[in-house]
Amino acid sequence: MDESRRLIPLDSGDISALQRDILRVLLYFDIFNHPLTAQEIYTFLPSGSTSLGEIAKACLSEPLNSVVSNSSDHFYLARRRPSCVTRRREKEELAKRRLKIAKTAARVAHYFPFVRAVFLSGELSKGVASKEGDIDYVIVTAEGRLWTCRTFLILFKLIVLLNSKKYFCLNHFVSEDHLTVDDRNMYSGLELVTLKPLTNGDLLRRYLDANPWICEYFPNWKPPTSESGCSFVPRPGIQRFLELSSENDFGDRLEGRLMKFWQDLWDRRYPHLSVEERGQLFRCLPFLSTAYGGDFLTKILNAYHARLRLFGISEMNTELREVA
Repeated sequence: MDESRRLIPLDSGDISALQRDILRVLLYFDIFNHPLTAQEIYTFLPSGSTSLGEIAKACLSEPLNSVVSNSSDHFYLARRRPSCVTRRREKEELAKRRLKIAKTAARVAHYFPFVRAVFLSGELSKGVASKEGDIDYVIVTAEGRLWTCRTFLILFKLIVLLNSKKYFCLNHFVSEDHLTVDDRNMYSGLELVTLKPLTNGDLLRRYLDANPWICEYFPNWKPPTSESGCSFVPRPGIQRFLELSSENDFGDRLEGRLMKFWQDLWDRRYPHLSVEERGQLFRCLPFLSTAYGGDFLTKILNAYHARLRLFGISEMNTELREVA
């Protein structure tokens, strides 16, 4: 049951700049009914030059305290029940068990040809897991072999896992030579900064360095250090052996045909979508593959923008944009 009440805006005339930024963060996570600690609010705050103490004080001060509640050192919109903190802790316990599964899956994936890194994404990368949720991964592939790599892994999921995506959801592949993310918004930025390396933490740091724009959204966020992430894992010998057979013109032709195969498959499977919609959800580029059955990004950003408009504030110091 969604134990929530109608979102009631406050009179934003007397709200401070810090309180306004805190509200921006809480409104976003309210979409997921996810209460935050002061440390998390600080990390995702769109402005710097503050402290954890100042954040807690601002949440408990007027006028923000009329729409923000506090329970067990977690902050959330007052329309939510305190039980949302209990549910978060239950999800954190489930996440610990799911993380063990994710690490095992990543070790298996690391043996497949042209896999260069496996990152954890989705809700599990935020430290929580719901019973009905999947384990989402971002796979970084070798240059020029993204579609070959993708096909190997999907075949493994199809044959060995009987096409179950519960613990092996592969919807995002990116080539190691093209790590720049073109979608620059709150959703994409937050997904980037919460990625967790399961193999090759050094490549995650390259991924983040290739997208310096995320610091404009989260100036307090600090990239992971070599101590905080997993270190580089040498490529397995069996992987090197399997890759040798396609490091030639045949491999190049196969790569192109596989990209066309997947694009044609999605065109047939989703004829109800327009060309533009399929192009957004199922991206087929030599260096990028995404496969999202639902337009989650658009839904989340539209829900976020609606909340922001209700309070008369803009997104993260940028012009308010409605996603069509």
